[in-house]
Amino acid sequence: MAAASAMRLRQRDLAEIARSAAEAGKADLASHAAANIDRYRRPDRQTAFGLEYAFHLLGDVCGKKVLDLGCGSGENVIPLLKRGARVIGLDISPELIEMARNRVAAAGMAADLRVGSAYETGLPDRSIDTVFCMSLAHHLDIPVAREEMRRVLAARGQIVFKEPIRFSHSYSRIRSWLPSFGDVSEYEHPLTRDEFASLTKGFLVQGLRYFRLPFVPLARLLKIKSCMPWRISNWCLRNFSALEVYATSAVGRMVEMRPVDIRPGFQTEYGKPVVTAACAQL
Repeated sequence: MAAASAMRLRQRDLAEIARSAAEAGKADLASHAAANIDRYRRPDRQTAFGLEYAFHLLGDVCGKKVLDLGCGSGENVIPLLKRGARVIGLDISPELIEMARNRVAAAGMAADLRVGSAYETGLPDRSIDTVFCMSLAHHLDIPVAREEMRRVLAARGQIVFKEPIRFSHSYSRIRSWLPSFGDVSEYEHPLTRDEFASLTKGFLVQGLRYFRLPFVPLARLLKIKSCMPWRISNWCLRNFSALEVYATSAVGRMVEMRPVDIRPGFQTEYGKPVVTAACAQL
């Protein structure tokens, strides 16, 4: 049984290596190097953009050890370093890690960038203050990756995540009729409601927000460069919670659940406790 499980995970890793190699061939380091990263230093909590909000949820990481899990070509490594974090970047793709090393070197900075699997990071127990996991879990065997993140997370540590989601059955059916865009492996897909619950199982979720109603990806497909679709989507989701089921991205922060966090009347969502009152203070 253990051998079969290991083979299954290895097959998923190989599929991701192949997909990442194709991604690396299309990546443009120069365009990212010229990009403005100040937007990620102190982003507003009401931002319309999921990645900015993920950086907001980080809080103060100066001097803290941050694992950029699935770091790819290192787009997020530089902003993390600029915020004073001690960054470990891990990715399954040798090509993407090489690009990340070149990116960091070109910026005159230093980070520990490694080739490795999200299932077995090789990091010591309780050694990471923050796991920064951007659009990775939907590629993975979620329970295995979740427990590895839990293993390496230090006491009072946090996992900040951003993941594509598809909770609406009707939208899921419509979207299945359309072709996939970009380099997509056979295993990756937006998280269902049950898969999202699996990702957050056993954690306290803080600051959960939803982003990108379906017209935002459509606007990108039509090469509409304006930020207006993102801002309209943000306004709709902040004012009409019933639309959250149609969101295509979720961003939040997970921390270890303590016995004091489970009490009568505590609000729950997806079968686990969720901090709600505290969200407004983030």
